[in-house]
Amino acid sequence: MINRFRYMGRIIVFFMCSLAAVSIPNASAQSANDSIKISDDVEVRQLAEGIWLHTTYFDVEGFENVPANGIIVIDSNEAIMIDLPWTDEQTGVLFDWIESKWNAAIKKVVPTHWHIDCAGGLAEAHRRKAESFALDKTVELLKAGNKPAPMNWFTDKLSLNCGKIRVELAYFGPGHTVDNILAWIPAKKILFGGDLVRAENSRNLGNTAEAEVESWPKTLKLVKEAFPDVKIIVPGHGRPGGMELIDRTIELCNNNN
Repeated sequence: MINRFRYMGRIIVFFMCSLAAVSIPNASAQSANDSIKISDDVEVRQLAEGIWLHTTYFDVEGFENVPANGIIVIDSNEAIMIDLPWTDEQTGVLFDWIESKWNAAIKKVVPTHWHIDCAGGLAEAHRRKAESFALDKTVELLKAGNKPAPMNWFTDKLSLNCGKIRVELAYFGPGHTVDNILAWIPAKKILFGGDLVRAENSRNLGNTAEAEVESWPKTLKLVKEAFPDVKIIVPGHGRPGGMELIDRTIELCNNNN
């Protein structure tokens, strides 16, 4: 079983690279004027007051500078990171930036599924004494692959507080993976869709070796019903947008059948 997950992990790295190459023809298209480069492979961009998009880059064999997104919520000298960077080093860069720029500490981290582009920096987060949370399935998959795993888990929904800002985590069903969850910030009407949601300019679903494509549209329709007033949706790779990102992902699923 462990060998199987190691093999699957290698497939996912390649998939993430392919996905990013298709979805983001130019990383600077994500409004380069608003981006802050804090290291060679880590950028941040403000989405709303107290909400920052972080984009980190990772070289994969055959590709370079594959970007992946996450968000950081900051309020009252504390922060929550939704999806960690690819590496421990990148994670440390973001922890240091939050401390030096905002005099805040990242107290909680949440990988939205088990792949390296959102759980790769867990060891560093734990070293920095951050609490970690994830779906129970995510914890099981990471442990099966002998990877660092979150300390706390849930089976359906979980609310976390960052100062006065509430972050709601929820599982709506399988899609990109069996364990992909979403993070909703109701005060800002921002939804982090992670890899359950594709960028609007994506041309395909990428490698679907681990996806449940038949269930994916059903999951996304439940998401649409749950968040009708969403203002910003952040995909795991590519530019943020609105409800059109979910519609595009559903279209791609239907075209894949």
